[in-house]
Amino acid sequence: SGKIMDDRFAMKRLGRKSGFQWLAVLVSVGLLLSGLAKSSEPHPAAVAFGSLPAAWGARLSPDGKRIVYLSMHESDLPIALVYDIEEKKTNLILASKKDEFDVEECFWASNKRLLCRFSSIFQHRWRSYEATRLVGVNADGSGMLILLEKRLSRDSGWTQFQDQIVDLLLEQPDEILIALRDSDGLGLTNLNIETGAMIAKQSPRHDVRRWISDGKGELRIRMKVNSRRVRWEGRAAGSQEWHLLDERPLGDGSQEYWPIGFGEGANDWFFIKAHEGKQALWMEEIGGEAPDRLVFSHPEVDVSGFAKLNAGKNRRVVAVSYMTDRQHLHFFDEKWAKIHDRLAPLFPEQEFAVSDESWDERFYLISVGSDISPGKLFRFDARKNELLPLADQYPKLRGRSLAPMKSLKYPARDGTSVPAYLTAPIGKKEGPQPAVILPHGGPQSRDAWGYDWLVQYLAARGYLVLQMNYRGSSGYGDEWLGEGGIRDWRTAVNDITDGARYLVETGQADPERMCIVGWSYGGYAALLSGVEEPSLYRCVVSIAGIGDLKDLAEEEKRYLYSKVAAETFGKDDRILKAGSPARRAKEMMAPTLLFHGDEDIHVRVKQSEKMNKALKKADKEVTFIEYEEVEHSLLRNAIRIDMLDRMGEFLDTHTQPLPPPPSAASPAISKNDL
Repeated sequence: SGKIMDDRFAMKRLGRKSGFQWLAVLVSVGLLLSGLAKSSEPHPAAVAFGSLPAAWGARLSPDGKRIVYLSMHESDLPIALVYDIEEKKTNLILASKKDEFDVEECFWASNKRLLCRFSSIFQHRWRSYEATRLVGVNADGSGMLILLEKRLSRDSGWTQFQDQIVDLLLEQPDEILIALRDSDGLGLTNLNIETGAMIAKQSPRHDVRRWISDGKGELRIRMKVNSRRVRWEGRAAGSQEWHLLDERPLGDGSQEYWPIGFGEGANDWFFIKAHEGKQALWMEEIGGEAPDRLVFSHPEVDVSGFAKLNAGKNRRVVAVSYMTDRQHLHFFDEKWAKIHDRLAPLFPEQEFAVSDESWDERFYLISVGSDISPGKLFRFDARKNELLPLADQYPKLRGRSLAPMKSLKYPARDGTSVPAYLTAPIGKKEGPQPAVILPHGGPQSRDAWGYDWLVQYLAARGYLVLQMNYRGSSGYGDEWLGEGGIRDWRTAVNDITDGARYLVETGQADPERMCIVGWSYGGYAALLSGVEEPSLYRCVVSIAGIGDLKDLAEEEKRYLYSKVAAETFGKDDRILKAGSPARRAKEMMAPTLLFHGDEDIHVRVKQSEKMNKALKKADKEVTFIEYEEVEHSLLRNAIRIDMLDRMGEFLDTHTQPLPPPPSAASPAISKNDL
């Protein structure tokens, strides 16, 4: 949110106990794990696909001999574990606390010491916010310390976010450089990860929103923001003089500039900006006179500024990704490129990625997966040329056959080809099938080829699943993005509708047995599709979806710059009202199922509450399931399993073959008709 919260307010979490005070309890008495009450037995497919991976967020230790990763404990809470590869031993080092905080990520500061991020949802006045803290812990679970905790007091004024690490200080291995916001702005502090001691490095500045280091402890990049413009500045190694890198009007999404990182040269700075209507990778020499150099672009799709690989001791940037129908990596680190080229042929028809590197550049962490292979982790020893299996990420799916995902394109009503993915159930029968239309969230996101637990669950229940990258999706350039799926919701919904009709017209989907399901913006698109095309779908499912676009716009304008809000929502209230399914509930014909978590800070639960109320008032068939103490992603096994189980039963109920129409034979003639 960018809003400053001190701990006078942050210590009240939705009427429950103080979230991060429990961290102190954890440190003093050890790991706290709370059990969950069991419900009736769900469908086996819901259990298999609703369970989170057994290992995620894995990071390789500096010496390459251990990994840290997150897993879901049997209590249904995320925990952090360290696996010793040589001794084949696992240590539980940190755990979440039920109803209070979750461990989000852990990574290595040294071979001995790890840093872990925790997050929680807090109530401030009438609105809930996320807050974060940073914990230091040794690889054996000892030495846990809540960093900055002693500094938190009634008058401290610390920000709600206390995990914004700018750099590891390798010359001072017990310290990190961390950004902290107080009432004077964003400043930088050297923080001792063993003791919590702090030394101010950079005084706070109101106009600076982000600092970037070069991986060697030197501040090199800053982002400055005011009510009109966004300005990126950089300085050469060893210099105090700031140079303009990029400047654009605030809220002008057509001129996006994404920092990537530094290369091998001390002043080689990589970034993403537009080239011929697509996002491309560029490099410039900070402080030099040569113009920006185009490093890589693709004629059909964007280069992603989010999917990048940082590796090694200085977290140097080694690759960026781009996605056609499948993901690709463009390397600008020769050693990583050679390792990738050496190992990728061992895993044909799978997505293969080198994701981490030991500091001596000997060991590499490898992840492998595909649409029908959920994912495995390996360690590669470049010196011995050995590939060692580490973890099967989805052990509950062993022995289960998964449905292949195929890419396709279908024609929209104006002749545009819309890229999509189609997943058919294994062993499907001939003829039209029951189908689920599954638009993605975002809307500035896109669907991708690979394992998708929700898609595979629907296919396992016997549904043909269509995912489309409708106009308004990201990844295909500025023209495809257009005004976005909110301002131009009609184009997005029309593309979704045309995908559903394509399946019917090609004989693949049974028009009497088709539903639409979506999450977040996808849930909004599902609801709006049910309004715009009331006779097309037999049921609608919205997970954490938007019910009232106009209300959302009014709410977000309080927290966004006016120009940013205008870029996102536009200024035409008529479009927002017409694009609000809760305001058009009378037009909905299909039965509707709503899911939402009460601690969702991305799409507030009141959006589903309003949709539920509007449908009931219009005397429509609706069921609303509100999950307590869970956020936007419903990141709990029990909740995901329950959601899948309820959704599966709902879909099955409303996609059964309809009864045959009454006989068309002539009615009998009565005496009164003579």
